[in-house]
Amino acid sequence: MEKIKIIFAGTPEISTPLLHSLAEDERFDVCLVITQQDKPAGRKMELTAPPAKKTAMELSLDIFQPENINSPDSAEIIKSKECDIMLVIAYGQIFKEEVLNAPKKGCLNVHASLLPKYRGASPIQCAIGNRENKTGISLMEMSAKMDAGDVYSQFEIQIEDDDNAITLESKLAHLSAHRIPDALYSVLKEGAKPTPQDESKATYCHKIIKSDGLIDWNEEVEKIEARIRSLVGWPGTYTFFNGKNLKIIEARLKLDEIEESPGTVFMYKNDVAIAGKNGVILPSHVQIEGKKIQSINDFINGNPDFINSKLG
Repeated sequence: MEKIKIIFAGTPEISTPLLHSLAEDERFDVCLVITQQDKPAGRKMELTAPPAKKTAMELSLDIFQPENINSPDSAEIIKSKECDIMLVIAYGQIFKEEVLNAPKKGCLNVHASLLPKYRGASPIQCAIGNRENKTGISLMEMSAKMDAGDVYSQFEIQIEDDDNAITLESKLAHLSAHRIPDALYSVLKEGAKPTPQDESKATYCHKIIKSDGLIDWNEEVEKIEARIRSLVGWPGTYTFFNGKNLKIIEARLKLDEIEESPGTVFMYKNDVAIAGKNGVILPSHVQIEGKKIQSINDFINGNPDFINSKLG
């Protein structure tokens, strides 16, 4: 059986299970892995390879790390591989027409939402932040307009009440690894046909920036708790205590009629609570600027004035 030649383009952790799956599948030949350039990371700002590059090295695959995927040199390198298709998942740059047309049969994208819902850069965070009960992955044609191409396959999963951006990303990554190889084979060898997206149902999500993590204690506690789960990791959700940035790492909510004004810290039925618009947020782990993550009890032991303070 002649193998399907693939160029794989991806960068973060969510892309690595699918890369593993394709590289180990006898139906496919991953002839090149395209990923973003190494970047400084950590306190020492050491040059660090992206997860997809590390995985490609483990699998002994050829690697290409262009500064600009749309440069003439990049397009020529892609063409020189004479691949059947380029499969993209969370690569991190928008492709122009010359790159989209460089593989024999164009480019397909794996997007972490049930399109046309949540096109754009932060579908996982938006699904959690908007308290959706399900999400999934879509295998779609790539086009000049972001995430607007025709869809070949979709696979959905439930979003659990305790899911956060990290756990949900991991679930979607493994869903991709399990389902996309068969769906890709169906497109290239069995003539699967795509379905156009319904533009009237399209929604968009922006690239997350640090200021998105600032908590507004005047919001409903359902929104605050969902934001805490959706932005865990980076940028995290934060408020201010005694002039210092205080991250809320993990928390529960309780709907209740309370007298305390939003942002007030007080004891609520033996729990440390922060007042919101229609109830309380019960933090279990926090991180004050310059310190490590602590349980709320350890934090209170070192900062007894936290109780009865006003955050924000």
